[in-house]
Amino acid sequence: MNTSLKGSKNSVQGIALGYELLNDYYFCKKKMNYRYILNIQGKILLVLSGFMITIIPWIFYFQEQDIITGVILSIIIPLVFGLILIYFNRNPSENIRIKEGYFLVSVVWITLGLAGCLPFYITGIIPSITDALFETISGFTTTGSSILTDIEATPKSILYWRSLTHWIGGMGIIVLVIAILPSLKIAGYQLINIESSSVLSEKIKPRASQVAMRLWGIYVFLTVVLVLLLMLGGVNFYESLCHAFGTIATGGFGTKNDSIGSYSGYVQYMITFFMLLSGMNFTLHYFLFKRQFAKVRNNSELRVYLGIIFIVGISITSILHFSNGLSLEKAFRDSFFQVVSILTATGFATADYMKWTELAWILIFALMFIGASVGSTGGGIKVIRHVIAFKSIKSYFRKLLHPYAVNPIRINDKPVSDDKVNSIITFISIYLIIVLFSMVLMLVMGLNAKDAIGSVLATMGGIGPGIGDVGPAGNYAFIPNAGKIYLSFLMILGRLEILALLIIFTPSFWKR
Repeated sequence: MNTSLKGSKNSVQGIALGYELLNDYYFCKKKMNYRYILNIQGKILLVLSGFMITIIPWIFYFQEQDIITGVILSIIIPLVFGLILIYFNRNPSENIRIKEGYFLVSVVWITLGLAGCLPFYITGIIPSITDALFETISGFTTTGSSILTDIEATPKSILYWRSLTHWIGGMGIIVLVIAILPSLKIAGYQLINIESSSVLSEKIKPRASQVAMRLWGIYVFLTVVLVLLLMLGGVNFYESLCHAFGTIATGGFGTKNDSIGSYSGYVQYMITFFMLLSGMNFTLHYFLFKRQFAKVRNNSELRVYLGIIFIVGISITSILHFSNGLSLEKAFRDSFFQVVSILTATGFATADYMKWTELAWILIFALMFIGASVGSTGGGIKVIRHVIAFKSIKSYFRKLLHPYAVNPIRINDKPVSDDKVNSIITFISIYLIIVLFSMVLMLVMGLNAKDAIGSVLATMGGIGPGIGDVGPAGNYAFIPNAGKIYLSFLMILGRLEILALLIIFTPSFWKR
């Protein structure tokens, strides 16, 4: 009898195991591994709820209890959905393909937008769901474009959440989840590469969780240091924290209507310096901590990045001093602040560059096409892509003169493969085509030429302020809802380096 029962039990277990294996084969080999995707989505919602809880102390500190019910609901909703997703998709197969990686990373940013906009929408601070979604996606993608017309009239606890969305999205929510949930194992490294820029990026450690923890460790360290330095300059803890979030994440959301304009010169210099640091490849920060100075000194992208800042900064300083009549120190400070802010795609401002002479703001406009360094929190095309594209053009003309010469393109004393060069040229071409198409689309929606190109470049490049009415003294409130939705799409497209999002819209992506 016991033997029979034992045999029956083993048979049932065998059938269950067989069903589980068949299920995993069905989802992982034949179809998208949705269980894994939904499980990670649930975990991300839990992490997001945890961050939202930190709004509550500021509500009591600033005596803004009238919005506490809305904030608590905003915390509960993603928490419940997250738990449901994890429960019904527990123990998923981690045998994911690159296809699942692309889909997960793309969908995560939509999930962040929908869940993250709840504190704005439920509290009634931003009564339009389109505006709330725009503001939230702008925060998480570290774009910094805003629909708020009076920032200082917004509850401070909500402004804290607004700045915190920058900090969460700056290093990447996927990287954060991998750092605190190392059980993602090898799949995590695929997700890091998809979510963040990986053009010629050197690995810090082979394990994804180690990479994630070190990146977030540097990120937190820089944030804490900047908070302390701003407080030394007389800025209170709340404003120091909010502006540190926006600076290190190269986001640009602040607590004042004039951005950084009303703060002291010391504060402006500190933010300029830390924007510059945040626009560097974070791997270089790791090398600095490890005292591997040669790797930093010999980095090709860093030299060009600093060179652009110096040349454009000095040029605009001269224009502001000699043409606009500013004192040399004021011209130097305003010039370098705006140059670093736009190049790194931070978006803070201390002056309205649209009021400068035409040549000065055209130089600022040109920076919007360049971007920060690869592996940084900054946006845009990225400096290294321009470097490789320039070397490719130079190599092409050299081959016209010397057809049989072998002159491989080299970056950091290492040859760059033809496939990598071709992919970079393709990326830049697609980027510019999308910019042109998007500009025409915004013109069709009723924007003038300056606002159309300014809004497209600023959102897709993650910059925030553009030119025209969306410049540093303006906002995006006047843009029609359809335009805001499309610009929100451009923010995610730019944040995911275009291809990671566009690929899921191709028919071949959905073929088994």
